[in-house]
Amino acid sequence: MKKQAQPLHKKSENSPEDMALEMEREVNGIIEEAVVALQKGDPTLALEKAKLAQKKERLLNKFREEKNHTEQNVDLTFAVTFTLGKVYHANLMFTEALDTYTAIVKNKNYQNAGRIRVNMGNIYFEQKKYNYAIKNYRMALDQIMPASHNEMRNKILKNIGIAFLKLGQYSDAAQNFEQIVDNANNCVQTA
Repeated sequence: MKKQAQPLHKKSENSPEDMALEMEREVNGIIEEAVVALQKGDPTLALEKAKLAQKKERLLNKFREEKNHTEQNVDLTFAVTFTLGKVYHANLMFTEALDTYTAIVKNKNYQNAGRIRVNMGNIYFEQKKYNYAIKNYRMALDQIMPASHNEMRNKILKNIGIAFLKLGQYSDAAQNFEQIVDNANNCVQTA
């Protein structure tokens, strides 16, 4: 005679931390959906997903506060905010993108947030606000260590040079391009 299998026990309630981790996974999934939509050329869907990710991330933070688990996932908050800024930019919502990026730059919890200034400079460049673009590019340049990110520094210098060209300030543009040529071992493209 065969024995009957024991009935399955109902899974006990998840701990608050398990629930928070599940919520984090959900937010990460939504961020990925926003990025994929952006890559596929659907900025409207990407915006919808990025706003949903922000809403879910705020619910996660509220949940943690209610459960007296005050440790916020700073990396997740950064990812949500950065993605939202990129999506605003892709939707030509420049003011919203700049406001979002400014919130990142002003938050002291984010290391290397100064690099976001490049994105801000790009927005100002698109708006033909070249002086603001140069200001943000220079602020980004100040945040990047010369020895470790020479290629990135050269790209920023190139952006500054092009902005000076747009302003008709040819000697300032030439100085930036000369600096790139010196840094990049006589870069032919820049020359």
